[in-house]
Amino acid sequence: MNSISKIIAKFRKDAGLTQEQLANMLGVTAQAISKWENGTTMPDIMLLPIIADVFNTDIDSLFGRNKKTSETNLTQNNIHEEAYKSILNMLQSLWGNAETREELTKKTEEICEYIKTHPDTQTMVLSNCEGNGIFADCNLALILNKNKDELFSLFNDDTAWTVLKRFTDGNTREVYKFIIENNKKSFTSSIIASNCELELSAVDRALNHLLCLKLISRMDVDTGDGIVYVYSAWATHKLILVYSMLAIASRLGNYSERYRGFLS
Repeated sequence: MNSISKIIAKFRKDAGLTQEQLANMLGVTAQAISKWENGTTMPDIMLLPIIADVFNTDIDSLFGRNKKTSETNLTQNNIHEEAYKSILNMLQSLWGNAETREELTKKTEEICEYIKTHPDTQTMVLSNCEGNGIFADCNLALILNKNKDELFSLFNDDTAWTVLKRFTDGNTREVYKFIIENNKKSFTSSIIASNCELELSAVDRALNHLLCLKLISRMDVDTGDGIVYVYSAWATHKLILVYSMLAIASRLGNYSERYRGFLS
């Protein structure tokens, strides 16, 4: 661990300040700064907060100590919640440093708690006028980081529109929901049609859509009397993309201008 003398010297040099300039900022002599950096004397305890502020740091850092933070035990089951919280905390920090606006009645109010208790409310920070930024509501945190050309190209992306078109078919959604709810099992199209109460032709069309999107698998079983197609869930890790797409579309379709904060 570096001594405070070496740390002050490093902070000063990194800031591009001479000993005289730092002395003038702190109201001490250049000789005092020299003694601190040589380890001959220590800064007065009352000066430590001011020194920390000059270097935009904290007192712990002046002593080479890392601040102890509460560590969360991250697991596969809670990592999405912790990532979501970190985005909301970052937005909260932005709002805490923002100018007071009419829509912000209590600047110190926790954004996390507010959105949790007001599920129709959202918060947003736009980094430019082209669509980039951060959006969050009670269950969705979205960060978009693309350049203008990439954003506009999405309107002409045939792949994107093909995916959306396939999911506009209600039978496709119904069949997919049934398969992922029973993702440890395998089914023939007839069994799916019976369980979903759909026509066999509608199920076959839905299964074809899902196969094209590589969301399910099909095994061709030769029974001797012919080929039987057996379907099952596959690549269920893609569910996060499916659910995100549906959540974003739902928010857009039911959009309400109820912001806890909006910064552009």
